[in-house]
Amino acid sequence: MRRPPHRLTAVEKRVWTGFFAGIETGLADRRRTVRASVLADLLARPVDRTTHPRAALRLRGATVVGVLDIAHTDVAVPVELHDCTLADPVDVSGARLAGLHLVRCRLPGLQARLVDVRGDVLCTESTIGGPVDLRDARIGGDLDLDRAQLRNPAGNALAAARLSVGGSLRATELRTAGELWLGGAQVGGNVLLDGAVLDNPAGRVVGGDRLRVGGNVRAGAGFTADGDVMLIHVDVGGQLWFVDATLRSPDGFALNLGGSTAGSVWLGFREPPVGRVRLSGLRVDTLFDDPRVWPAELDLVGCTYRLVMSRAFESGPQPRGPSGLAAVGVRSRLDWLRRSPDGYAPQPYEQLAEVYRRNGQDVEARRVLLEKHRRRRATLHWPGRFAGYLLDGLVGYGYRTWLAGLWLLGCWAIGTAAFTRWPAPARNPAEAPERNPALYALDLLLPIINLGHDTAWKPTGTAQYIAAGLVVMGWVLTTAAVAGLTRLINR
Repeated sequence: MRRPPHRLTAVEKRVWTGFFAGIETGLADRRRTVRASVLADLLARPVDRTTHPRAALRLRGATVVGVLDIAHTDVAVPVELHDCTLADPVDVSGARLAGLHLVRCRLPGLQARLVDVRGDVLCTESTIGGPVDLRDARIGGDLDLDRAQLRNPAGNALAAARLSVGGSLRATELRTAGELWLGGAQVGGNVLLDGAVLDNPAGRVVGGDRLRVGGNVRAGAGFTADGDVMLIHVDVGGQLWFVDATLRSPDGFALNLGGSTAGSVWLGFREPPVGRVRLSGLRVDTLFDDPRVWPAELDLVGCTYRLVMSRAFESGPQPRGPSGLAAVGVRSRLDWLRRSPDGYAPQPYEQLAEVYRRNGQDVEARRVLLEKHRRRRATLHWPGRFAGYLLDGLVGYGYRTWLAGLWLLGCWAIGTAAFTRWPAPARNPAEAPERNPALYALDLLLPIINLGHDTAWKPTGTAQYIAAGLVVMGWVLTTAAVAGLTRLINR
């Protein structure tokens, strides 16, 4: 073992001895101060692993004074600080580390940009009163922020743009004041935010533009976010989970998943989100939601999914799982589509109708497409709206062709009664067929079929106006019915 320098205090000599032996140095309450420069000098020294195979900095209960600066240093041994207080920020920017553990520590900041850690980085239960900078860092193992407190209200509580984590990013029960910035980060495992409470009401509370996650993203079990949750163009290999979550951003986006992809998305919030929820451009295999907590403003333009399911979620402090399929009819789904804050758009209706058709629910699919035309009608000028109302009333825009049959039956009954009340004289009595008001009315209504009655009689007075009306209605109804049937056959 190397002999400690004479300038070290007795406490620092104990740390020196414990370093080369690889044992934890626990310090008493009265004698616990260690200079950061001593620790930095110790970590910067080359260590012969054959002579000191267990060498490591394992320190518990110390008060570290000065800046612990090991930036751009190759540290071959693990660094583990437990229950320590650091008066100044820790700087490991650009360093190469075997592992970094700050467990239940208090420090004013962590500068770790471009750090390369072969193992895990732990800040479990630590309180960090300034920014944690992990931009462009590479971590071979896990990044563990469980039950940590990160406070930087004026900026980024965690700046982790382009961070690469080989394992998982664990941040369960994390507390933050400031933004959690993960833009361009890559996580090989899961991102776990269950029970986290994130606070940045003046702006973004989570920014994850182009975040890539190999596993799941879980933000449930009481997850609370005050501020914009912006997960734009995120790529999640598994589940994107917001069950039992509370999202609040009254003047912004409670949740923005625009352009993201995931295997499945679970939106079983604890309560309806306060603020806008944007799923535009979201591409997902299965979308799960809960009608009881649908947001007031929901943007679904460009959202594509193979299956949408509504489930009732269990309550409780633990992550809530599906407890059974809830009955959500097409009428409720149409209300779901109407929550768009930007007005009418055709794609969400076509997407839902396609899902219904794929599941063999043709009646529901037609109901959705009919509603699409009715919503579009409200955006037209009065001639278009008039034509729309006419087509809707006659054949339901081609999705209710049976309406044309009802109209024809009604007109036939009116014509039969009218021609019984006001019989028309024959044009040529010698060639006129036997008088039959029902056949005469039917011959006027059917423009293609000739029953030999429409040209045999010449109505007068009121009957001639009724006859003209029947001819017009016959052409309109027949044309509408043929158009509707053609659309049905094409589908």
